[in-house]
Amino acid sequence: MGRSFPLLDGYRAMAALMILTTHVAFNTGEIRTPVLGPILGRMDFAVTLFFLLSGFLLYRPWAKSAMGDTAGPALGTYALRRAARILPAYWVMVAFTLLVLPEIQPVRWEAWPVHLGLAHIYLPGFTLEGLTQTWSVATEISFYALLPGIAWLAGRRGRGNPDASARFQLFVLVGCVALAWTYTVVRVNGGLGTSTITGYWLPGFLDWFALGMAAAVLQVRLSTAGAPRWMLSVQQVARATPWCLLIAAALAVVAATPIAGPLTFDPATPDSLIIKHVLYGVIAAFLLLPGFLGVGNIDRADSAASVHASWWGRALSSPVVVYLGTISYGIFLWHLVLLRLVQGALDIPVFSGGFWIVWPLVVLTSIAAASASWFMVERPLQRWSHSGSLRRRQPRPAPPQLTELS
Repeated sequence: MGRSFPLLDGYRAMAALMILTTHVAFNTGEIRTPVLGPILGRMDFAVTLFFLLSGFLLYRPWAKSAMGDTAGPALGTYALRRAARILPAYWVMVAFTLLVLPEIQPVRWEAWPVHLGLAHIYLPGFTLEGLTQTWSVATEISFYALLPGIAWLAGRRGRGNPDASARFQLFVLVGCVALAWTYTVVRVNGGLGTSTITGYWLPGFLDWFALGMAAAVLQVRLSTAGAPRWMLSVQQVARATPWCLLIAAALAVVAATPIAGPLTFDPATPDSLIIKHVLYGVIAAFLLLPGFLGVGNIDRADSAASVHASWWGRALSSPVVVYLGTISYGIFLWHLVLLRLVQGALDIPVFSGGFWIVWPLVVLTSIAAASASWFMVERPLQRWSHSGSLRRRQPRPAPPQLTELS
Protein backbone atom coordinates (compact mmCIF):
# COMPACT_ATOMS: atom_id res chain seq x y z
CA MET A 1 0.00 0.00 0.00
CA GLY A 2 1.51 3.33 -1.02
CA ARG A 3 1.73 6.39 1.15
CA SER A 4 -0.94 9.06 1.02
CA PHE A 5 0.22 12.14 -0.87
CA PRO A 6 3.77 10.89 -1.52
CA LEU A 7 4.91 14.13 -3.18
CA LEU A 8 4.26 16.46 -0.27
CA ASP A 9 7.51 15.77 1.57
CA GLY A 10 9.26 16.82 -1.62
CA TYR A 11 7.27 20.03 -1.72
CA ARG A 12 8.31 20.73 1.87
CA ALA A 13 11.94 20.26 0.94
CA MET A 14 11.51 22.62 -1.99
CA ALA A 15 9.82 25.26 0.15
CA ALA A 16 12.43 25.16 2.92
CA LEU A 17 15.35 25.44 0.50
CA MET A 18 13.65 28.26 -1.41
CA ILE A 19 13.18 30.26 1.78
CA LEU A 20 16.81 29.64 2.71
CA THR A 21 17.93 30.70 -0.76
CA THR A 22 15.93 33.92 -0.83
CA HIS A 23 17.29 34.96 2.56
CA VAL A 24 20.88 34.27 1.51
CA ALA A 25 20.27 36.22 -1.70
CA PHE A 26 18.88 39.16 0.24
CA ASN A 27 21.59 39.21 2.91
CA THR A 28 24.39 39.01 0.36
CA GLY A 29 22.83 41.55 -2.01
CA GLU A 30 22.45 38.98 -4.78
CA ILE A 31 18.87 40.12 -5.36
CA ARG A 32 20.32 43.21 -7.07
CA THR A 33 21.84 41.02 -9.80
CA PRO A 34 19.95 41.45 -13.11
CA VAL A 35 17.63 38.62 -14.15
CA LEU A 36 18.68 36.09 -11.48
CA GLY A 37 18.30 38.49 -8.57
CA PRO A 38 14.55 39.09 -8.89
CA ILE A 39 13.91 35.35 -9.28
CA LEU A 40 15.86 34.63 -6.09
CA GLY A 41 14.16 37.50 -4.33
CA ARG A 42 10.69 36.16 -5.04
CA MET A 43 11.42 32.72 -3.66
CA ASP A 44 9.84 33.94 -0.45
CA PHE A 45 6.58 32.74 -1.98
CA ALA A 46 7.61 29.39 -0.50
CA VAL A 47 5.93 30.56 2.71
CA THR A 48 2.71 30.34 0.69
CA LEU A 49 3.51 26.71 -0.09
CA PHE A 50 3.82 25.93 3.61
CA PHE A 51 0.50 27.64 4.37
CA LEU A 52 -1.33 25.75 1.63
CA LEU A 53 0.20 22.48 2.79
CA SER A 54 -0.97 23.13 6.34
CA GLY A 55 -4.46 24.01 5.19
CA PHE A 56 -4.70 20.86 3.08
CA LEU A 57 -3.30 18.32 5.51
CA LEU A 58 -4.81 19.65 8.71
CA TYR A 59 -8.30 20.33 7.38
CA ARG A 60 -8.66 17.11 5.39
CA PRO A 61 -9.77 14.94 8.39
CA TRP A 62 -12.55 17.44 9.16
CA ALA A 63 -13.61 17.59 5.51
CA LYS A 64 -13.79 13.81 5.44
CA SER A 65 -15.76 13.61 8.68
CA ALA A 66 -18.32 16.16 7.46
CA MET A 67 -18.94 14.34 4.18
CA GLY A 68 -19.21 10.99 5.93
CA ASP A 69 -20.97 12.29 9.06
CA THR A 70 -18.34 10.75 11.30
CA ALA A 71 -16.47 12.13 14.28
CA GLY A 72 -13.72 14.61 13.47
CA PRO A 73 -10.36 14.88 15.20
CA ALA A 74 -10.48 15.09 19.00
CA LEU A 75 -9.55 18.63 19.97
CA GLY A 76 -7.26 17.58 22.81
CA THR A 77 -5.31 15.19 20.62
CA TYR A 78 -5.18 17.74 17.81
CA ALA A 79 -3.83 20.46 20.12
CA LEU A 80 -1.26 18.15 21.71
CA ARG A 81 0.07 16.95 18.37
CA ARG A 82 0.30 20.45 16.94
CA ALA A 83 2.08 21.76 20.02
CA ALA A 84 4.51 18.83 20.12
CA ARG A 85 5.23 19.20 16.41
CA ILE A 86 5.94 22.92 16.42
CA LEU A 87 6.89 24.34 19.80
CA PRO A 88 9.82 22.38 21.32
CA ALA A 89 12.01 22.58 18.20
CA TYR A 90 11.12 26.26 17.90
CA TRP A 91 12.01 26.93 21.54
CA VAL A 92 15.42 25.28 21.16
CA MET A 93 16.27 27.43 18.14
CA VAL A 94 15.05 30.64 19.80
CA ALA A 95 17.06 29.97 22.95
CA PHE A 96 20.19 29.29 20.88
CA THR A 97 19.74 32.47 18.87
CA LEU A 98 19.07 34.69 21.88
CA LEU A 99 22.10 33.29 23.70
CA VAL A 100 24.62 32.98 20.87
CA LEU A 101 24.05 35.41 18.00
CA PRO A 102 26.59 38.20 18.66
CA GLU A 103 24.89 41.04 16.79
CA ILE A 104 21.77 41.02 18.98
CA GLN A 105 23.63 41.01 22.30
CA PRO A 106 22.75 42.06 24.92
CA VAL A 107 19.20 40.75 24.59
CA ARG A 108 16.69 42.49 26.84
CA TRP A 109 14.88 40.08 29.12
CA GLU A 110 11.47 40.89 27.62
CA ALA A 111 12.55 39.31 24.34
CA TRP A 112 12.57 35.86 25.93
CA PRO A 113 8.89 35.55 26.88
CA VAL A 114 7.79 37.45 23.77
CA HIS A 115 9.64 35.21 21.30
CA LEU A 116 9.18 31.95 23.19
CA GLY A 117 5.48 32.77 23.43
CA LEU A 118 5.23 33.63 19.72
CA ALA A 119 3.88 37.06 20.58
CA HIS A 120 6.45 39.03 18.57
CA ILE A 121 4.11 39.56 15.62
CA TYR A 122 1.66 41.34 17.91
CA LEU A 123 4.05 43.58 19.84
CA PRO A 124 6.09 46.22 17.97
CA GLY A 125 9.79 46.60 18.66
CA PHE A 126 10.74 42.95 19.05
CA THR A 127 12.21 42.22 15.61
CA LEU A 128 15.56 40.47 16.07
CA GLU A 129 18.09 39.24 13.53
CA GLY A 130 18.17 35.48 13.27
CA LEU A 131 14.47 35.25 14.16
CA THR A 132 12.73 37.35 11.53
CA GLN A 133 11.51 34.29 9.61
CA THR A 134 9.55 33.07 12.64
CA TRP A 135 6.64 35.41 11.98
CA SER A 136 5.16 32.62 9.88
CA VAL A 137 5.39 30.17 12.81
CA ALA A 138 3.32 32.58 14.90
CA THR A 139 0.83 32.92 12.05
CA GLU A 140 0.65 29.12 11.70
CA ILE A 141 -0.11 28.79 15.41
CA SER A 142 -2.93 31.29 14.99
CA PHE A 143 -4.31 29.16 12.17
CA TYR A 144 -4.09 26.01 14.30
CA ALA A 145 -6.16 27.73 16.98
CA LEU A 146 -8.79 28.94 14.50
CA LEU A 147 -9.04 25.78 12.38
CA PRO A 148 -11.42 23.79 14.64
CA GLY A 149 -13.84 26.71 14.61
CA ILE A 150 -13.75 26.96 10.82
CA ALA A 151 -14.18 23.19 10.58
CA TRP A 152 -17.18 23.29 12.93
CA LEU A 153 -18.83 26.03 10.88
CA ALA A 154 -18.06 24.42 7.52
CA GLY A 155 -19.27 21.02 8.70
CA ARG A 156 -22.65 22.13 10.04
CA ARG A 157 -24.65 21.56 6.86
CA GLY A 158 -24.98 18.58 4.59
CA ARG A 159 -23.29 16.11 6.93
CA GLY A 160 -23.37 12.64 5.43
CA ASN A 161 -24.22 14.02 1.99
CA PRO A 162 -20.89 14.37 0.14
CA ASP A 163 -22.18 16.82 -2.49
CA ALA A 164 -24.10 19.08 -0.11
CA SER A 165 -21.33 19.01 2.46
CA ALA A 166 -18.62 19.79 -0.10
CA ARG A 167 -20.65 22.71 -1.47
CA PHE A 168 -21.17 24.25 1.95
CA GLN A 169 -17.55 23.75 2.97
CA LEU A 170 -16.39 25.50 -0.19
CA PHE A 171 -18.90 28.30 0.46
CA VAL A 172 -17.38 28.87 3.92
CA LEU A 173 -13.87 28.83 2.45
CA VAL A 174 -14.86 31.42 -0.15
CA GLY A 175 -15.92 33.54 2.80
CA CYS A 176 -12.46 33.07 4.32
CA VAL A 177 -10.88 34.27 1.08
CA ALA A 178 -13.16 37.31 0.99
CA LEU A 179 -12.26 38.13 4.59
CA ALA A 180 -8.55 37.88 3.82
CA TRP A 181 -8.78 40.09 0.74
CA THR A 182 -10.84 42.68 2.62
CA TYR A 183 -8.29 42.72 5.44
CA THR A 184 -5.40 43.03 2.98
CA VAL A 185 -6.99 45.89 1.05
CA VAL A 186 -7.75 47.77 4.27
CA ARG A 187 -4.26 47.15 5.64
CA VAL A 188 -2.23 48.17 2.59
CA ASN A 189 -4.28 51.36 2.29
CA GLY A 190 -3.44 52.37 5.85
CA GLY A 191 -6.72 51.41 7.48
CA LEU A 192 -4.95 49.53 10.28
CA GLY A 193 -2.34 52.16 11.01
CA THR A 194 1.28 52.42 9.97
CA SER A 195 2.77 49.53 11.98
CA THR A 196 4.18 46.74 9.83
CA ILE A 197 3.22 44.03 12.32
CA THR A 198 -0.36 43.96 11.02
CA GLY A 199 1.06 42.45 7.85
CA TYR A 200 1.91 39.28 9.79
CA TRP A 201 -1.51 38.60 11.28
CA LEU A 202 -3.59 35.60 10.29
CA PRO A 203 -6.53 37.39 8.60
CA GLY A 204 -4.20 38.56 5.84
CA PHE A 205 -3.17 34.98 5.01
CA LEU A 206 -6.44 33.16 5.56
CA ASP A 207 -6.97 32.94 1.80
CA TRP A 208 -3.75 30.97 1.38
CA PHE A 209 -4.77 28.50 4.07
CA ALA A 210 -8.25 28.35 2.53
CA LEU A 211 -6.80 27.38 -0.85
CA GLY A 212 -5.20 24.34 0.76
CA MET A 213 -8.40 23.56 2.64
CA ALA A 214 -10.42 23.79 -0.58
CA ALA A 215 -8.03 21.32 -2.20
CA ALA A 216 -8.68 18.98 0.73
CA VAL A 217 -12.44 19.23 0.13
CA LEU A 218 -11.95 18.39 -3.55
CA GLN A 219 -9.59 15.52 -2.79
CA VAL A 220 -11.98 13.92 -0.31
CA ARG A 221 -14.97 14.30 -2.65
CA LEU A 222 -12.99 12.95 -5.61
CA SER A 223 -12.01 9.87 -3.62
CA THR A 224 -15.63 8.68 -3.72
CA ALA A 225 -17.92 7.94 -6.64
CA GLY A 226 -20.13 10.50 -8.34
CA ALA A 227 -17.97 13.59 -7.97
CA PRO A 228 -19.28 16.65 -9.87
CA ARG A 229 -17.98 17.16 -13.37
CA TRP A 230 -16.24 20.43 -12.52
CA MET A 231 -14.23 18.68 -9.81
CA LEU A 232 -13.20 16.01 -12.29
CA SER A 233 -12.05 18.81 -14.60
CA VAL A 234 -9.91 20.26 -11.82
CA GLN A 235 -8.43 16.82 -11.24
CA GLN A 236 -7.59 16.56 -14.93
CA VAL A 237 -5.72 19.86 -14.69
CA ALA A 238 -3.84 18.55 -11.64
CA ARG A 239 -2.82 15.46 -13.56
CA ALA A 240 -1.44 17.59 -16.39
CA THR A 241 1.69 18.19 -14.34
CA PRO A 242 3.79 19.95 -17.02
CA TRP A 243 1.04 22.50 -17.61
CA CYS A 244 0.64 23.16 -13.88
CA LEU A 245 4.37 23.72 -13.55
CA LEU A 246 4.52 25.88 -16.65
CA ILE A 247 1.70 28.13 -15.41
CA ALA A 248 3.33 28.41 -11.97
CA ALA A 249 6.69 29.28 -13.55
CA ALA A 250 5.17 31.88 -15.87
CA LEU A 251 3.38 33.58 -12.99
CA ALA A 252 6.57 33.46 -10.92
CA VAL A 253 8.32 35.40 -13.68
CA VAL A 254 5.51 37.97 -13.59
CA ALA A 255 5.90 38.22 -9.81
CA ALA A 256 9.61 38.92 -10.28
CA THR A 257 8.84 42.11 -12.22
CA PRO A 258 8.20 45.53 -10.64
CA ILE A 259 4.46 44.89 -10.90
CA ALA A 260 4.72 42.98 -7.62
CA GLY A 261 6.68 45.72 -5.86
CA PRO A 262 10.30 46.19 -4.82
CA LEU A 263 12.59 43.39 -3.70
CA THR A 264 14.13 45.52 -0.97
CA PHE A 265 12.70 47.49 1.95
CA ASP A 266 11.76 50.35 -0.37
CA PRO A 267 8.11 51.43 0.02
CA ALA A 268 5.62 49.43 -2.05
CA THR A 269 2.37 50.75 -3.47
CA PRO A 270 -0.92 49.26 -2.22
CA ASP A 271 -1.62 47.87 -5.70
CA SER A 272 1.72 46.06 -5.89
CA LEU A 273 1.24 44.51 -2.45
CA ILE A 274 -2.16 43.16 -3.43
CA ILE A 275 -0.89 41.88 -6.79
CA LYS A 276 2.02 40.08 -5.15
CA HIS A 277 -0.22 38.50 -2.54
CA VAL A 278 -2.68 37.18 -5.12
CA LEU A 279 0.09 36.01 -7.45
CA TYR A 280 1.78 34.09 -4.64
CA GLY A 281 -1.45 32.26 -3.84
CA VAL A 282 -2.12 31.31 -7.48
CA ILE A 283 1.52 30.24 -8.07
CA ALA A 284 1.47 28.01 -5.00
CA ALA A 285 -1.90 26.52 -5.95
CA PHE A 286 -0.76 25.47 -9.44
CA LEU A 287 2.57 24.20 -8.14
CA LEU A 288 0.88 22.05 -5.49
CA LEU A 289 -2.05 20.78 -7.57
CA PRO A 290 -0.18 17.67 -8.80
CA GLY A 291 0.64 16.76 -5.21
CA PHE A 292 -2.87 17.41 -3.91
CA LEU A 293 -5.05 16.02 -6.69
CA GLY A 294 -2.76 14.35 -9.21
CA VAL A 295 -2.08 10.67 -9.62
CA GLY A 296 -0.68 8.70 -6.70
CA ASN A 297 -2.22 10.87 -3.98
CA ILE A 298 -4.38 8.27 -2.25
CA ASP A 299 -3.67 4.96 -0.53
CA ARG A 300 -3.76 2.29 -3.17
CA ALA A 301 -1.59 -0.49 -4.48
CA ASP A 302 -0.51 1.32 -7.63
CA SER A 303 0.29 4.60 -5.87
CA ALA A 304 4.06 4.23 -6.08
CA ALA A 305 3.91 3.19 -9.72
CA SER A 306 1.72 6.13 -10.68
CA VAL A 307 3.94 8.61 -8.86
CA HIS A 308 7.11 7.36 -10.48
CA ALA A 309 5.55 7.48 -13.92
CA SER A 310 6.44 11.18 -14.19
CA TRP A 311 9.77 12.94 -13.81
CA TRP A 312 8.19 15.34 -11.32
CA GLY A 313 7.00 12.46 -9.18
CA ARG A 314 10.39 10.77 -9.34
CA ALA A 315 12.17 13.99 -8.37
CA LEU A 316 9.94 14.80 -5.39
CA SER A 317 9.80 11.24 -4.09
CA SER A 318 13.52 10.48 -4.29
CA PRO A 319 15.06 9.40 -0.95
CA VAL A 320 17.25 12.50 -0.58
CA VAL A 321 14.39 14.90 -1.29
CA VAL A 322 12.03 13.01 1.02
CA TYR A 323 14.62 13.21 3.80
CA LEU A 324 15.04 16.94 3.26
CA GLY A 325 11.27 17.26 3.42
CA THR A 326 11.21 15.30 6.65
CA ILE A 327 13.66 17.74 8.28
CA SER A 328 12.32 20.80 6.45
CA TYR A 329 10.94 22.43 9.60
CA GLY A 330 14.40 22.39 11.12
CA ILE A 331 15.92 23.84 7.94
CA PHE A 332 13.38 26.63 8.09
CA LEU A 333 14.03 27.31 11.78
CA TRP A 334 17.82 27.25 11.78
CA HIS A 335 18.91 28.69 8.45
CA LEU A 336 18.69 32.38 9.34
CA VAL A 337 20.76 32.35 12.52
CA LEU A 338 23.29 30.10 10.75
CA LEU A 339 23.38 32.53 7.83
CA ARG A 340 24.33 35.36 10.17
CA LEU A 341 26.95 33.22 11.90
CA VAL A 342 28.44 32.10 8.58
CA GLN A 343 28.67 35.67 7.33
CA GLY A 344 30.28 36.72 10.59
CA ALA A 345 32.78 33.86 10.54
CA LEU A 346 33.78 34.71 6.95
CA ASP A 347 33.82 38.44 7.71
CA ILE A 348 31.35 39.10 4.89
CA PRO A 349 29.26 42.17 5.75
CA VAL A 350 25.57 42.16 4.96
CA PHE A 351 24.71 43.17 1.37
CA SER A 352 28.37 42.95 0.29
CA GLY A 353 28.21 39.85 -1.94
CA GLY A 354 29.49 36.32 -1.55
CA PHE A 355 26.26 34.50 -2.39
CA TRP A 356 27.97 31.54 -4.06
CA ILE A 357 30.27 31.11 -1.06
CA VAL A 358 27.69 31.64 1.66
CA TRP A 359 24.81 29.67 0.14
CA PRO A 360 26.38 26.17 0.15
CA LEU A 361 27.72 26.68 3.67
CA VAL A 362 24.31 27.73 4.95
CA VAL A 363 22.67 24.77 3.19
CA LEU A 364 25.10 22.28 4.74
CA THR A 365 25.00 23.72 8.24
CA SER A 366 21.22 24.04 8.13
CA ILE A 367 20.83 20.40 7.09
CA ALA A 368 23.13 19.37 9.93
CA ALA A 369 21.24 21.44 12.50
CA ALA A 370 17.87 20.29 11.14
CA SER A 371 18.97 16.65 11.30
CA ALA A 372 19.96 17.06 14.94
CA SER A 373 16.64 18.78 15.64
CA TRP A 374 14.72 15.98 13.94
CA PHE A 375 16.41 13.05 15.65
CA MET A 376 16.85 14.63 19.08
CA VAL A 377 13.68 16.72 19.46
CA GLU A 378 11.07 16.47 16.73
CA ARG A 379 10.84 12.75 16.03
CA PRO A 380 10.79 11.62 19.68
CA LEU A 381 8.06 14.10 20.54
CA GLN A 382 6.13 13.28 17.41
CA ARG A 383 6.16 9.61 18.33
CA TRP A 384 5.15 10.42 21.89
CA SER A 385 2.24 12.62 20.82
CA HIS A 386 0.97 9.81 18.57
CA SER A 387 1.55 7.14 21.20
CA GLY A 388 -1.31 4.79 22.12
CA SER A 389 -0.45 5.42 25.78
CA LEU A 390 -2.22 8.77 25.45
CA ARG A 391 -5.54 6.94 24.98
CA ARG A 392 -6.90 4.42 27.46
CA ARG A 393 -7.78 0.88 26.52
CA GLN A 394 -6.77 1.29 22.89
CA PRO A 395 -4.04 -0.62 21.07
CA ARG A 396 -0.87 1.22 20.13
CA PRO A 397 -1.30 2.54 16.58
CA ALA A 398 1.20 2.19 13.78
CA PRO A 399 3.73 5.05 13.51
CA PRO A 400 2.20 8.06 11.71
CA GLN A 401 3.04 8.83 8.12
CA LEU A 402 5.35 11.79 8.10
CA THR A 403 3.73 13.31 5.06
CA GLU A 404 0.50 13.77 7.03
CA LEU A 405 2.25 16.19 9.39
CA SER A 406 2.74 19.85 8.63
